[in-house]
Amino acid sequence: MNEIPPTRQSLLLELGRRSDDAWAEFLAVYEDALHRYCRARRLQDADARDVVQDVLAAVLHRIPTWDHDADRGSFRGWLFRAARNIAVDAIARRAREVTAAGDTHVNRLLAEIPAGPEADQASFETEYRRSLFQRASQQVQAEVRPVTWQAFLLTAVEGRPAEEVAATLGVPIGSVYTAKCRVVARIRDRIAAIGDAAEPPDAAP
Repeated sequence: MNEIPPTRQSLLLELGRRSDDAWAEFLAVYEDALHRYCRARRLQDADARDVVQDVLAAVLHRIPTWDHDADRGSFRGWLFRAARNIAVDAIARRAREVTAAGDTHVNRLLAEIPAGPEADQASFETEYRRSLFQRASQQVQAEVRPVTWQAFLLTAVEGRPAEEVAATLGVPIGSVYTAKCRVVARIRDRIAAIGDAAEPPDAAP
């Protein structure tokens, strides 16, 4: 799962039309990724949630007039920059609030934020990839038999030997291999469907 699909243009168009279904799909992929990104910046949970809400509000405001232009960068690149800027502003605001009390914790957080966006974006892309995988996995899990999902989970995720998994589930070892391959293929297909096409992690600005 090394390739990251770009945000579908069809999804962006539906978001611009204020589609509830499109918004639900957008949140399913991006909300947790944004929250984990903010937490990775060492924001407290409440502050991280405030940042996420501010980013989502910015999306709602910006998306009706979003005009995709490859020369200007991807939507996810813009979303990363918005999240980073709002997160930095939130930390700076907290720093101003506690400076009088002599608390240096927030100042340390500001100092630890990478000076350039390149290193910081890797964290955002990691969280996006995780959310994308989780979203695809949830969809696939609902489509396959429980024993098929368990075979995949125990081998591909937990790394247990196929022989052990076969004995645990009471199925032939060939069925374990088949289940793993089938679920992996479906997850890849789901990820491709969510993004329409593959975009290397370093393609987004």
